[in-house]
Amino acid sequence: MANKLKSDFSLTEIEEKLGTKNIIGLAFVSICINLFFIQALRAFLPGVYLSLTHVVFGEDILVNGIIVLALLFFFVPGLTNTICKKVGLNKLMKFSILAIIIFRLLLAFQLPSKLETFCVGLIIAFYGFYISTFSTLWLRENDEIKSNHKIIFITLTILSAFLIDYFIRALGLSLDISLVTPGLILDWNLTQYFWLIFQIPLSGLCIYLSYKYFPRFSNEIKPEKPAESEYKTLNSLIFVGIGMFFFLQFSLFLYPNVIAQYTATSYYFNNILNIICLMVAICLILFIKIEFLSDLRFSIISNAFMILSLILFFFFPKDLTYVASIFISISLIIMYLNFYLLFFRMTTINFKWENVKTFSNALTIGFAFMVIFDVLHIFSTDWAGTIAAFKGLGPIIMLIAGILFTISSFGAIMLKSKKEGSKR
Repeated sequence: MANKLKSDFSLTEIEEKLGTKNIIGLAFVSICINLFFIQALRAFLPGVYLSLTHVVFGEDILVNGIIVLALLFFFVPGLTNTICKKVGLNKLMKFSILAIIIFRLLLAFQLPSKLETFCVGLIIAFYGFYISTFSTLWLRENDEIKSNHKIIFITLTILSAFLIDYFIRALGLSLDISLVTPGLILDWNLTQYFWLIFQIPLSGLCIYLSYKYFPRFSNEIKPEKPAESEYKTLNSLIFVGIGMFFFLQFSLFLYPNVIAQYTATSYYFNNILNIICLMVAICLILFIKIEFLSDLRFSIISNAFMILSLILFFFFPKDLTYVASIFISISLIIMYLNFYLLFFRMTTINFKWENVKTFSNALTIGFAFMVIFDVLHIFSTDWAGTIAAFKGLGPIIMLIAGILFTISSFGAIMLKSKKEGSKR
């Protein structure tokens, strides 16, 4: 039974095909780029919504209105395919890696808040270019590495970046000390450039490894056959699910201090538990076959548990305290597994003959739904006095997002079943 469940994924196999230095370079650069994106997304949303608050209440409308327009950075990845036709996938990927590294380095110089918002917006836009081009190039590369192993590797680098982000924020007691420096805690004049000690060598190493040991891919990608029109709804569900994952994570579940406040439990307890649960999710992806994780019965049971946990967490947090906290932490495992399933299925979609367009559209549509739910959520919390009807609806909005996330994972499973049935 154990052999049937065990994945045949092997880092050693990838190392043999790429070479030791190349796999180290690939893993290191990929994790760093994903980490820079996670940090940027966390910094971007509060900056834009603060400016949006000023616009709503008529304060410095011109300057803050320009910052609000930075939300358009979320939709820039939709241009990936068009740009690739002009410059090529490889050039766009390499330029995006360099741009992300440089803009992340600039953030360590403690830029003015509005300039910082534009920098993190550019990181998000270039990340959309990077993940779309890199995933497409590597998955199509004829290097004798199984495509599902490549998908697992890419997913592991993303989740590893989340894990490192947890550790960095644990050092700052929930504050990201790479963005909000210890100057807010100690003497600002001494510590405002603290993170430069790490960011400068890290940026240099990323640039060196990306140009020296990052794998070289074929220049051209041949068009694939068109996606089946009957699967359009299921494909769209997957894109929406990506957005709901980002919304749930960056609105609440990446922050153990907020979970602790909701449930009246210890911050340290929640932080340690969340890190352990993320590590468990990584181990499951690493050692368990996708066929089991995408089994319909397993998905129904696990997602039902996640929805139950959300209900307990949002509506009975102070009554259940540690029970609600433990349940929601276990649900984080399910969220990461759902994200893995959505990403895995997304790689099988060819939107209008071009796979690179699938990734860019997935991010663009996902970001759009994330922004919509973020705005709805902020109307129910910070702006509750603006529209009275939204007051107190925060938990309901989060629960709806969780349900949509669950439905999208079922859609990914149905997509797999339909495609397997059509092959027969």
